Amino acid sequence: MEVIFAEHGGFCRGVKNALDITLREVSAGKKVTTLGPLVHNDKVTDFLSSIGVTFAAKPDELGGGTVVIRTHGASPDLLEFLQGNKDLEIIDATCPFVSRVQLLANSYAQKEYHVLIYGDIHHPEVQALIGWAGKMVTIIDPESGIPNNITSSSKTVFISQTTQREEKFSEAAEALKKICPELEIHNTICKATMLRQEAAANLASRVDLMLVVGDAQSSNTRKLTQVCREIAKTYQITGAGDISGDWLVGIKKVGVTAGASTPPWTIKEVMVKMENGNLEARTDDVSTEKEGKEYQPGDVITGKVVSIQDDQVLLDIGQKSEAVLPKGEVFLEGEAVLKDKFSEGEDLDLLVLKIDQEDDNIIVSIKRLERERRWKELEEAVESGLTMQGKVKEVVPAGIIIDLSSGIEGFMPGSLVDVRYIPDFQTFLNQDFSFKVIELNRERDKVILSRKQMLKEDMEQQKKETIEGLNVGQIMTGTVKRLTDFGAFVDVGGIDGLVHISEVSWQRVEHPQDVLKVGEQVDVKVLEVIPERERISLSIRQALPDPWSKMSNEFQVGENIKGKVTRIVNFGAFVEIMPGVEGLVHISQMADFHVKHPSEIIKEGEEVEAKILDINIDNKRISLSIKKARPAPKDYSAHNVQAEAENQNVTLGDIFGGLFKDKNNSTEDEE
Repeated sequence: MEVIFAEHGGFCRGVKNALDITLREVSAGKKVTTLGPLVHNDKVTDFLSSIGVTFAAKPDELGGGTVVIRTHGASPDLLEFLQGNKDLEIIDATCPFVSRVQLLANSYAQKEYHVLIYGDIHHPEVQALIGWAGKMVTIIDPESGIPNNITSSSKTVFISQTTQREEKFSEAAEALKKICPELEIHNTICKATMLRQEAAANLASRVDLMLVVGDAQSSNTRKLTQVCREIAKTYQITGAGDISGDWLVGIKKVGVTAGASTPPWTIKEVMVKMENGNLEARTDDVSTEKEGKEYQPGDVITGKVVSIQDDQVLLDIGQKSEAVLPKGEVFLEGEAVLKDKFSEGEDLDLLVLKIDQEDDNIIVSIKRLERERRWKELEEAVESGLTMQGKVKEVVPAGIIIDLSSGIEGFMPGSLVDVRYIPDFQTFLNQDFSFKVIELNRERDKVILSRKQMLKEDMEQQKKETIEGLNVGQIMTGTVKRLTDFGAFVDVGGIDGLVHISEVSWQRVEHPQDVLKVGEQVDVKVLEVIPERERISLSIRQALPDPWSKMSNEFQVGENIKGKVTRIVNFGAFVEIMPGVEGLVHISQMADFHVKHPSEIIKEGEEVEAKILDINIDNKRISLSIKKARPAPKDYSAHNVQAEAENQNVTLGDIFGGLFKDKNNSTEDEE
């Protein structure tokens, strides 16, 4: 069996400092009294008593000599009282961290703030802190929750007893902010406490059994036990004498941690006893030991199912009588009964709810233990961003309700269901959903979920993987997602690449919608990849055979062809002779007479006949001639007057004869 001690455990700096101060004063021969136990640990108290240290429960019990103020500190009124007694030498052993919290509370009290303290009102640290917090102070007990008398105020501050659990304090702070939005929050939980709890939780997740060494009076020891019990089977012990060999049957790894007031010699005794390996369960009279074992409400134990009844399950937990698991403490779905869920001989983890002395039995729960562990999983999911799963239980107007198991439900707003618009959520009913937990308020049983965030993260990961796997020149299949004036966006695996309009087809395209449809699958060639900008350039036409490769086989120079005029420019016109292949008819090759602009002869869309003058496949150029493919059109401009005269039965002589006659007459006169 392997025994592991937590990274942080045992005396904290404040406790060690208080003990060192007390021992120093005793060594100096002084009569030393502490006002209340120096720390909450009977073994330390017994040790101090053995060396002459006395304890006073009340200030007026103090006589003379040296009084040590314990780690929990004292209120201003108590300090003033002590300082007024001239027979006393006062030595302040208040934990430095506690002192800082007291000064913080006092600074807000002087500014007339309402001071809210998260902690146990009966704990001496909280009792002292109340004195520093002034007249307007309210204690928020972790077990009782937020009082109803808290009102919104711009002058309210929230602090904590130093040994509380950080996540519980944070939950309370979130709840208070909804009541008092301008609340000022100071996390005054001791860093050593937080480190000790984190180390204990980490160790508990890696072992089969946890032992928490410390006195039951110690607040931080109780919190350590709570933390560990939520993760693993855990026993709180005051020392090595409390360890039972039965706990270790079948156990391979044991974790040990200790409260801040637990002395090192107690921890050493526990470790030595565990490591000696003499703790195997006795077989000679096990029943006697089992009957003497004491369980407490809140303990997590293991029981074996011995009987399944209609309204309860009986389990062997090593006592003279069985533990009772009521039907109401089990999660049952639909019409399921206890016999559907459990089998005789099955081992179950159980939470002790109540010790019934009259009936001599222990009432246990699975429901509450499972719920506690599920909440812990949800909290870890929020912190670490893990993806979780649940079933869609109900569809409501604002979104969907998801069953998270263990009696916990989560709400997913409609805007967080998908990355795209979903008109009807009914299609998701009874489906298993994966999602992220984005908000948690255990106190109000509130869990907010987002499938959209998970989908976005998956898409980003897919984008990254797609981009990393793309190579220039690669041909792949994609799906047309969007069509624009300048091109088409094609999804090639979680990321859209742009096919510029010039790369859509070998043919000239006015708009991509002329040849493509959204949702259509197309082959594309990768032209460029810029990972840092998530930019991908694609080509559809280059993934297709080049029509120019057919030119030499299908057409010859001197051959007459027919084609459609696709464009007219100042210097000529382009004629499509096959899909994706155009030839140029230069303006000089349009007619035997002078043409000022090609539009005088042809128009776009017209089908014309032309002769191939030249084919340059390397440069993808074809020269065409219209005038050499057909008889030259007549120059109607030279014959317009004659045609008009003929139509009116008028001869040229009738029109120009007078002019020539006058000229002849003048010549004759000159002669």
